[in-house]
Amino acid sequence: MRSVIILNSKIIIKGDQQRISNLLSAMEVKDTPVTILLDNQEIYTNEILATEMCHNFRIEVMELDAKLGEIDGMIYLPDNPFYDPEIIDASTIAENIREPLMQFRMAINDIISRGFNGKIMIDCPHDEIFVYFAAYFSGLDVKKIIGLGTLPQEIILREALVRKFNVSGDDINVNTLGLNTHNLVAWSRVYIGPSTLLSYIADDSKNYDDKIINNFSEQISNHKIVSNSVIQSKAVMRLLTCVYGKNSLICSVTSLKKENDKLSLSLGPKLVNQFGIFRSINLQLADNEQEELTHDAEWSMDIIENIKKGNKNGKKN
Repeated sequence: MRSVIILNSKIIIKGDQQRISNLLSAMEVKDTPVTILLDNQEIYTNEILATEMCHNFRIEVMELDAKLGEIDGMIYLPDNPFYDPEIIDASTIAENIREPLMQFRMAINDIISRGFNGKIMIDCPHDEIFVYFAAYFSGLDVKKIIGLGTLPQEIILREALVRKFNVSGDDINVNTLGLNTHNLVAWSRVYIGPSTLLSYIADDSKNYDDKIINNFSEQISNHKIVSNSVIQSKAVMRLLTCVYGKNSLICSVTSLKKENDKLSLSLGPKLVNQFGIFRSINLQLADNEQEELTHDAEWSMDIIENIKKGNKNGKKN
């Protein structure tokens, strides 16, 4: 992978104290060339002290009334107690996520009132809900609002394929789709070099286990991925180099479409760069894959409508 310099980027981080601390520590180890703006100096004294050994990474403390018109972006990292992988009822999820969304709204209102017009990156379970309400609360261009989506699962799957088939990461073409709480892979569109993965493992001369696809699926369906701080921090930093740097990346981050002032979710692959969501990538899916992706989007919109209405009349059982 070619190196990237993130030039003069100033990024606010808001959310849960422990999650912010974990990401700051990862950035310090990497000496990420970016300046992070925080609200509270006393909470992060250890992290601020550690910057003394960094050449590129900086932490600054914002004044409470500081103008934010020149700030490049915000990363939002809420705590995750609202997430329960066993709960799929839309109305129950809506009720559980209501309080975290109120805290999110306060953070959005604060930065917008101070002139913020940068990009927002969100990392949490059900990030599609936060992405939707980020646009709903802020009025920002939807191309500037990005959820981490299934990028962590995609990184894990890519590394699993590299290890299993002893190839370079550059030889792997793969996209995980859908929600970070319920992802899917269009296996017929996964390539190793010029060959599809399915044709690659069907080659009798290679003698691969016929359960290999199921094993990969189980690996990236682990519900603990969305709350693992190391995995999430690594994925945030991977996306950071594209959103605020000079690289670009095709991956299935969570984003929105806006047509006739109506917001809808976009859960497929996109080209992401310093402009945010640059464009969606048309990926041909099998009928059952498209149905599953549509179902996920409808389920998420059901949660969103329940939150808007403030009731418990969910449609999904």
